[in-house]
Amino acid sequence: MESGTPSRWEDVNATAEMIAQAGRKLEGSARGVGQTPVEVTAAREALLVVTAAGARLARQLDVLASAYESSNVAEPSTVHVALDQAAAAAEDLGNCAKVAAQAIDGDE
Repeated sequence: MESGTPSRWEDVNATAEMIAQAGRKLEGSARGVGQTPVEVTAAREALLVVTAAGARLARQLDVLASAYESSNVAEPSTVHVALDQAAAAAEDLGNCAKVAAQAIDGDE
């Protein structure tokens, strides 16, 4: 394991907090029945934050997965597999948020 791993976990935590904050903004803009242009713009901007943060989180988790990779073993460690799967999920999240933001652009 590399010496920079604890700070990498802090980076992951910071990125996850960015996603959580954007999620709260999305929840706030989704509560209104009639969406105003300001609320729609806020939702789109929050989705773009999730898009970028999802891609960033996927990269961070890939780096961590590599740090937990064991060489010369037949099967990867449970931690490596879990981090690899989490990276794929983060990438999916970012891609879905991108599609949602594009859908908002199409509706305007």
